[in-house]
Amino acid sequence: MKGRWVIAGVSGCGKTTVGRALAERLGVPFLDADDFHPPGNIAKMSSGKPLEDADRMPWLDALGAELTRRESVVLACSALKRAYRDRLRGFAQPLRFVVLEVPCEELQERLRTRTHFMPPELLDSQLADLEIGDDVLVVNGLGPVTEVVRRVERGGG
Repeated sequence: MKGRWVIAGVSGCGKTTVGRALAERLGVPFLDADDFHPPGNIAKMSSGKPLEDADRMPWLDALGAELTRRESVVLACSALKRAYRDRLRGFAQPLRFVVLEVPCEELQERLRTRTHFMPPELLDSQLADLEIGDDVLVVNGLGPVTEVVRRVERGGG
């Protein structure tokens, strides 16, 4: 079960929480893609403006470079578009992408109750960008973290 995992999805879906728990369970390092954003990206999102593809490319390249340094890791990263996931795959393979699926109402509630540079107003732009394809495993992100991690490990549900 070790290897390179990317826990993906929109803001508020639980990427960091589930990613940390999965990394602990697997005994591998955990990385949060938010820690790799350049200050300009954080400032842009903090001001309520969504990132454009050009904003994301240096960030994805930094993440890809980090993935190449590790044989086993869990990365929490939005990876909303297939092109972003393909860019990461260009650095390191195999990568297992898991998208956490959470109903919009729950996402909105989670975003209202947390402190983060990503304001709740940007959720709609993330949902519009989210591309679910055959290159990802979709997992129900609701319920206790231990159960969500079990779903990831089982390969869905």
